[in-house]
Amino acid sequence: MAEQKKYWIKLEKDFLNSSQIKVIKHMQNGKDYIIFYLALMLESTNTEGHLRFNELVPYNEEMLASVTDTNVDIVRSAIKIFQSLGMIQFLENGTIFLPEVPKMVGKECESAERVRLYREKQNLLQCNSNVTKCNDNKEKEKYKEEYKDKEQKDIGWNKGGKNSTKDKDIIKDKDIIKENGILETRSNFKKPTIDEIKSYCLERENSINAENFYNFYESKGWKIGKNAMKDWKACVRTWEQRDKKPETENTTRTGIYI
Repeated sequence: MAEQKKYWIKLEKDFLNSSQIKVIKHMQNGKDYIIFYLALMLESTNTEGHLRFNELVPYNEEMLASVTDTNVDIVRSAIKIFQSLGMIQFLENGTIFLPEVPKMVGKECESAERVRLYREKQNLLQCNSNVTKCNDNKEKEKYKEEYKDKEQKDIGWNKGGKNSTKDKDIIKDKDIIKENGILETRSNFKKPTIDEIKSYCLERENSINAENFYNFYESKGWKIGKNAMKDWKACVRTWEQRDKKPETENTTRTGIYI
């Protein structure tokens, strides 16, 4: 069984500004004529510009009006105009031919379409991979700059003095580790959005104010004490448990937690 093909017409950007279309556009019923012409082009796409009802019967004006859903009077007038402008031709066997259509037709079989879509998908995945890699490199550079001064202070780097530790291979500092000159994060923690916090609190059916939670830890650099936060959902659950604790007579609730 032969593969089916998909056909389409590629119109130039200035199609409506071509000399023939401009002439028709300014005629009475000109817009109807242009729409009818486009309908003929689309109808003849699969046959590369040839219009015929079947091998035995050519199209007449009434049939064209029915096929294109156009008023038959518009069809009669338009065909005369198209012929005079060289936009359509009637062959000896009655077939209508649109000379411009073969130049505009594009086609693709199903297998070719599948290959094209697969390649587009692979290219998209490759682009996403390149973007991710680029972002990772930017993050590493950011950490290098951010902790450069702190690193020098922590390891007593004094440009080669007796306390210099240039030769140390590994430097550990909370969430940063330097090994062989490369800075990387030890945690994959990602700061949540207020909407994510709200969603999780709704799921937990607690009464925690998501904006208060966010603003509190944002002000602390998303740390718990001196340590970087590893799991914000666990913090939500901690707030939740503290909310459930009965208040003493001398306790005033502030909604602030450490």
